[in-house]
Formats: sequence, C-alpha cells, structure tokens
Amino acid sequence: MVTVDVLIIGGGPHALTIASLLSSPNTEPRPNDPAQSSWCSDSTKPTPDKRCCSVKRKKGKTKNDGLVSPQLSLLVVDSYGEWTTLWESQFTALSIPHLRSHTLVHTDPLNKHALQEFILKTDRSAELHRLQDQVYILDENAFFSDMRLGKKEKKRLNVTSSLKKSLSFSLPGTTLSVDFFKDQVRWVYNLDKVMLKGTVENIIPVVKDAGSIKQVKHFKVQLQDGTILQAKRVVIATGPSRAQMANIPSWVKNIGEAYPEERLQHTVELMHYLSKSKQTQTEVVPSKVCEKGHRVMVVGGGLTSKMNVPSLITVQVSEAVWCYKNQVWSLSLSTGDHWTGDKIWLATGCKLDVNQDPLLSGVMKEFPVQVIDGWPCITEGLQWAEGCPLYLMGQYTALQVGPHAVNLAGGQAASVRIAKDIRQQKNPADPRNGEKSKTEDYIQHMHGLLWL
Repeated sequence: MVTVDVLIIGGGPHALTIASLLSSPNTEPRPNDPAQSSWCSDSTKPTPDKRCCSVKRKKGKTKNDGLVSPQLSLLVVDSYGEWTTLWESQFTALSIPHLRSHTLVHTDPLNKHALQEFILKTDRSAELHRLQDQVYILDENAFFSDMRLGKKEKKRLNVTSSLKKSLSFSLPGTTLSVDFFKDQVRWVYNLDKVMLKGTVENIIPVVKDAGSIKQVKHFKVQLQDGTILQAKRVVIATGPSRAQMANIPSWVKNIGEAYPEERLQHTVELMHYLSKSKQTQTEVVPSKVCEKGHRVMVVGGGLTSKMNVPSLITVQVSEAVWCYKNQVWSLSLSTGDHWTGDKIWLATGCKLDVNQDPLLSGVMKEFPVQVIDGWPCITEGLQWAEGCPLYLMGQYTALQVGPHAVNLAGGQAASVRIAKDIRQQKNPADPRNGEKSKTEDYIQHMHGLLWL
C-alpha cells in the first residue's frame, strides 16, 4: 500500500489553496506582464493605477518561497471528484451573484494578483461588482449601528468615490470565480491528477512506539467504498455543509406529528442538488424553494436566510404543529401571534462540535484535546496536537485564525501556517524555521483580509 505525504480531505476553495501551495515545485510568482497587471477606475481602459498592481515585483524569492519541499506526494479526496463542485452548487442554489471577498482574496497562494490577471486575460471585467454607495448597519443589537450614529460617524461609513472606482476592491461574480478556480486547477498547478473521488468515513491514527511521547506513524483513511488510504499527514478542509451537521432547532425535534419531508427542509439539502446531478450525469430536479401562492417561512438570521427572503422580522418559533387535515403548518410565535403556512425552510446553519464529528472521533480518542464550545484548541500551525500531524482548515480553526477562518482570507492564512509547519517537521535544520517577530506573524496572518 502506497503512503502519500499529504492527504487532503475536501475539494473546496480552502483545499484548492493548500493543494496549490503544497504541490508547486516553483514558489516564485509567475512573471507579470505590465499590461496585464494594471488596473484603473474604468474597467474598459486598462491604464496604470499606481495604487494597485502596476507596481513591478522585485526578482527573487518572496515570503512564500520555499514553504514546502517539492518532493511531497499529494492526494486529494472529494465526494464529487471535482474541484469546488459543491461550492459552486451552493452559490447556484442560493442565487448568490458575487463573492463577499474582493479580487485580491482568492485561492492562488503564490500570486496575489492572479484573479486580476485572469479577468484582464479573459476580458471579463464586466462581471465585477462595485462596492455599494453606502454601508448600512441597522442591527439595533450590534455594537454600533446607523441608528445610533451622528452625522460625522455616518459619513465615515460612506464608501469614497475613489475607493469605489478601484477595481482592486471590486467583488468578482460567482461564475467568474468558478472559472478562475478551474483555470488554476488545470493550467497553473495541474491539480486534476491528484484528485480522487471518494467519501471519507474514518480516520485512524496508527501510533508508533516513541517512548513516553505518543507519535503518529501514519494515518489509515477509510473511504465509503472500503478503500484504505495511508498518509503521513492529513489536512481536513471540509466545509460545514454535511447534512448531519445541520443545526436543527429544538421546536422541530419536538414536532409530534408525521409530516411530508418536502414541507420542512434545511438549506443544506438545497445546496447539494447541482453536485448530485453532476455526479450521476442525470438531471436532478432541485427542491423548489416554494410553489406559486405558497406561504413560506424562512427560519434563521444569517446570510443564508437573507439570500432566501428579502423581508425579515425578529421573532422566534415556540411550537410547530402539522395539520394533517388541511396539509398546513400552524406555528406559535414568541410574540404570541400564530402563523399558518405551507412550507418551512430552516436557514439555521450548521452546528460545529468537534466532539460530535465522526471524522475526528478516532483522532480525538488517541489524542484528546481541549474543546471550547465545540471548537478544538489546536496548535498555532493548525495541527491537531503535538505528535499528531492532522491539520484543520475552515471553521474548526476559528480559535487560531480568527472570525474569518471560514472565508477565502482564512484559507490563505491557514494554508501558509500549515505549509510552514510541514516544512519545519520535514527539515528541522532549515534556517528559515527561526522565530518571527510578532509584527511579522501578524502581517502574515492578516494577508489578504486587509489587502496587505
């Protein structure tokens, strides 16, 4: 049985970022064509903009140069066997027009301006979305809001005209982003060859005898079809989109009556329909959000609920009853009111609890770690524990990476940390493993998020 150096679980943007970094034999940025790397306020006339990426890069190594050894063998396992398929499906299902991240935040870890260059090369600047004229913060429970601010403070929240015109701060459309990912996979890093279709069911750490210190010799990774893979290191880069992770409110669990499944659904189910159609090569009819004339309630106060319904009210559901005779829902609300309708969508997100994640049960048993409100206390290098080279990306890294852990910027930050940790383990004598100043660490950590 062949043992790979690194096995990445998941095929989304975070997995693509770390795979690109670990697989690249040449970590120097690709040469820039000045005409291809200049941005301006008018997207149809690419003239140099001193503030943006028209600045020529200096020759030589960058801060990411040599993060890992090019001899690493790499394998990526994803349920759909294609890069970013589920991610694309989620955006399509929810009709999301563009990303929240600007054009300097993306999945290419070695070329900060890769997305901008792709847009110019393919002449697709029309698919960029400008920042809105004003930023409105209307949540009365927020630390601050427009309702609590004076004229000066409100003015500061307005986006300046010069910032609006800078395409470096534009938001790429979802179709544009997906095409950029595919270009990165096929032509830049040649990552199709490392993708394996499969669903991971179990991760078993095989521990070697190293005296008093417990260490992992390798991991046995079992797939749903019975295949066993071996890896020296494992990176879990799966997002919170598994159905078993759906956050189901208590009032749903207390419904005593049997009801048709299509009348109460979680948005996690909606997000998978496009991926399933690609997997089976057949047309899968998605669950309709609602029928014409139906009365629909969307439960949840996050971004997903906002994508599904434009009008939100602050209210909680106390009790839900399915009326079999009339085939409708009858809900008692926290305000004392009642609602009768045809369908309920739960846009309540996913509940993250590392103790309940079946993928991590074997690792938790051999290497127990402290868990705070569902989040594991992992190392700064995003390793599960000393002696256990299992790395996490995304939501489980929030205690180390911060609130942007699930975003593209979090994927950038996590990839650099993981690559650095792997390099230190493979080459302990490497002089680049010296201590960094707090300032350098902070700048690297915030790279992308604040356009550094």
